[in-house]
Amino acid sequence: MYTIGIDIGSMSTNGVLINEKKEILLSIIIPTGASSKKAADKIFQQILTEHKLSERDINYIVATGYGRIKVPFANEVVTEITCHAKGANYYFPKARTIIDIGGQDSKVIKVDANGNVLDFVMNDKCAAGTGRFLEVMARTLEIDLEEMGPISLNGKESVSVSSLCTVFAESEVVSLIGADHRTADICRGLHISIAKRITAQLKRIGLEEEIVMTGGVAKNIGVVAELEKNLGCKIKISEEPQINGALGAALIALEKAQAKTHTPASMSVSVSGSTRDDASITEFSVDDHTLPKIGYFCSYTPVELIRAAGFHPVRIKGSEQESSAANEMLCSNICSYIKAVVDQKINGKLEDFKGMVFVNSCDGMRRLYDAWVKLDNGKKSFNYILDIPKNTDDAAVFYYANLLKNFKEKLETFFALKINPDDINQSITLYNAVREKVRMFLQKYWSGYLGQSGYEIFSLLKKGVNAVPEKFQSYLTHLMKQREGICDTRNVPRLFIWGSIMENEKIMKIIEDAGSKVIAEDLCNGSRYFDAQIHISDDPILSIARRYILRSPCSRMVNIFDRMNNVLTTMQEKSIHGAIYHTLKFCDHNLLDYPIIKKTFHEKNIPLLHLTCDYSLSSEGQIKTRVEAFLEQLTRTSRKE
Repeated sequence: MYTIGIDIGSMSTNGVLINEKKEILLSIIIPTGASSKKAADKIFQQILTEHKLSERDINYIVATGYGRIKVPFANEVVTEITCHAKGANYYFPKARTIIDIGGQDSKVIKVDANGNVLDFVMNDKCAAGTGRFLEVMARTLEIDLEEMGPISLNGKESVSVSSLCTVFAESEVVSLIGADHRTADICRGLHISIAKRITAQLKRIGLEEEIVMTGGVAKNIGVVAELEKNLGCKIKISEEPQINGALGAALIALEKAQAKTHTPASMSVSVSGSTRDDASITEFSVDDHTLPKIGYFCSYTPVELIRAAGFHPVRIKGSEQESSAANEMLCSNICSYIKAVVDQKINGKLEDFKGMVFVNSCDGMRRLYDAWVKLDNGKKSFNYILDIPKNTDDAAVFYYANLLKNFKEKLETFFALKINPDDINQSITLYNAVREKVRMFLQKYWSGYLGQSGYEIFSLLKKGVNAVPEKFQSYLTHLMKQREGICDTRNVPRLFIWGSIMENEKIMKIIEDAGSKVIAEDLCNGSRYFDAQIHISDDPILSIARRYILRSPCSRMVNIFDRMNNVLTTMQEKSIHGAIYHTLKFCDHNLLDYPIIKKTFHEKNIPLLHLTCDYSLSSEGQIKTRVEAFLEQLTRTSRKE
């Protein structure tokens, strides 16, 4: 029996051939070049030629690395995280922490005694401190890449290279050369910078010996020496650390070949978001063109009051295309959603709105209001900002009720209208009805009686946020009759998603396309928007305030432990295997909560993946790699149990 692992990296493509005894029969390393597919074909043919085999002799092939999807002849693709864990375990069974520094990213992986992934962290946003980084620095210093390690060991002076950005670091190195610093000192300074970065990653995941280093940078004795100084322990390295990922892929291929079990997914209806039926689920009108529109940005906005005033409340979405227009008004380290909606304003896409309502729910939202007023430049516009308390006690409810009364009076004054209690209660009744219908709809979905993917359900709810409530209620009634009894029977990991606003639902699709199902979510533009009814009373404004303050809270509210307990209860009730905590870059509230969330989930032994995303989904490849590795971790854990 023969199996092959092929690891396609940004700089090199590595191949390993093993037999049923797990003996390495052949290993090959070649430059990847401009085409991942050509590199994969070349290494495959070279393996066959050198070992005098035909394609029929190979029982199973697993591809890994950033170019893994470019191997058409592979039986399966597996992330490099899982493969490096498996490869390191082959050489060092006592390994518990793996450092992999490749051509374009760095990873720290925590594993168990069998080489299964327990946790991991990645730097895959840039080439900082990777093989590509060192290659550029070697070229700038006019030395061979292989010489950097030995040369750096002769470094004496402390030369600081403060930036790990490849572009800025190259400029620093040029300046250091101009200042007559020795090449050895500069090399050592570069290696110290890399070691600091990797040490920080190790601290995030927790240091546990033995520590193994894999990837091409493991051949650099200067980097290894500085890492060992920082960590205070020896690092294990195999004779050829560069083939570690390919070896892990070959070992996984051997497991697959020996198992000989290929159970196809069983389902009475496809749940792929690309099918005709699924595509039609969100094809309904969200507008009522007889109503003028008022825009808003936060789910703590009292839509009942806006509707009672005779307007249709619409949550503003950001521009789908990246634009730099907002950078002229906002600081660079602000939530990408805020930037995206400011882009919409600057580009004149929101001129048909009669006004905008803001909520002081975070610093980004406050800055959004300031930017909006400045852009209106003295025009008579209805721009209103609501404060909202962080507490959830009676005092907070009464405080918010008073703010809502002021908001009502401002609507009446600006638009010369009168909002009566009966108008408000009628609006409350409309939104209560649609919230109840959504609750029934989700209950059927959670029970497995609506054959839709989590991506489609979330897309539907996200669109329903801006739908006219009576129309959306009617559509859900029709949909439940049409789809009832179509069951999803796939045996795949069941996930829960929560965290920041998720405007780009394609993230959900990436997660499910990787081989999972999103059973439930707690997102402000998803199911959370529809939770909690409002009591009909003689004081409807107080009832509205009570609903918004006491509803399922977002991260800006005070009690994180209540939120976590709600999530954990939901996961237990719905037999969910793991959670994904999604945050937008610079979303301070959600990022501040994450260390506590991570600690709690770790203590309860619940798998958790943290995804930090941009608004525009510019890092789709990195998201896919992280999700696939997480699902591989989940799958192996469930098999073990």
